[in-house]
Amino acid sequence: MKGELVTTVTGDGLELRGFFSDNGSDVAVFHSHGTAGDFYTHKFIEVEGERLATEKISFLSANNRGHDVYADIRKIVDGKTEWASVGGGFEKFEDCLTDISAWLNFLESRGIKKVILQAHSLTQKILYYQSMKKDNRVIAQIHLSPCNDAGFMFYRLGEQKYKEVNAMVRRMVEKEGRATEMLPKELAVVCPMAAQAYYGYLTEEGVGNLFPYHNPSSSKWETLEKTTEPLLAVFGGNDAFINGSMNTDDANKVASRFKEKAKSAKSIEVKVINNSAHSYIEHEDELANVIVNWVKSEIR
Repeated sequence: MKGELVTTVTGDGLELRGFFSDNGSDVAVFHSHGTAGDFYTHKFIEVEGERLATEKISFLSANNRGHDVYADIRKIVDGKTEWASVGGGFEKFEDCLTDISAWLNFLESRGIKKVILQAHSLTQKILYYQSMKKDNRVIAQIHLSPCNDAGFMFYRLGEQKYKEVNAMVRRMVEKEGRATEMLPKELAVVCPMAAQAYYGYLTEEGVGNLFPYHNPSSSKWETLEKTTEPLLAVFGGNDAFINGSMNTDDANKVASRFKEKAKSAKSIEVKVINNSAHSYIEHEDELANVIVNWVKSEIR
């Protein structure tokens, strides 16, 4: 994939890196990685970028402050460089508002007028961003393996222990000043994680628990229910995280629940890629075909 290494600085001074493939269009797909991920590791990112280039559609894959488990990130304060220790094990979910906004500003500075937000795994970030910001630069959303780690923990721990852990983490964050304290290994199912990161989207009350597949009557579904942009959601048929969050072996059941809840979307397309795991290894071409065909149908 041809392009350039690019940088943006967030509103609170963090310097984030990404890769931008400028294909001369005023439309771009912006990809946001999942927990402790990055902008380049997954092969499907490069395959998708190459396919979008053939359609003259620009593409940005970029880091957020939750990249890697632990990361020292350059921070600009009063014109001077400091270091901020963040990473996926320590980030606050709500900070996605600042990160996504910074990258949208970058795209606008490069002549992009319309952006399709895309995210993998922790896709609640783009849903949350648009629900809070109602950014008129955003024209659609793509959710790849839209997870619900709270539901995964619900079935992993059992209902009673799940409630006990949620209460413990809430106390640590809200009352005891222990937000950056690491949690026990049994709770590190995504990566080693401090209380504030866990609280954001692995607890029932977490602001990022927006796809509670395990709880169809949850009020947390309201964010998706009220989303009006066109939506594409793609699931891997053998995704242990996705299926585990609804305690099923059938990804079509999870996909159907997502589609059912997206009741206000201008359009909704949901795909299950059979035999694929969470990161679409060896199914990259199939995933890219789904994405690019959908993008073309939405912008042309």
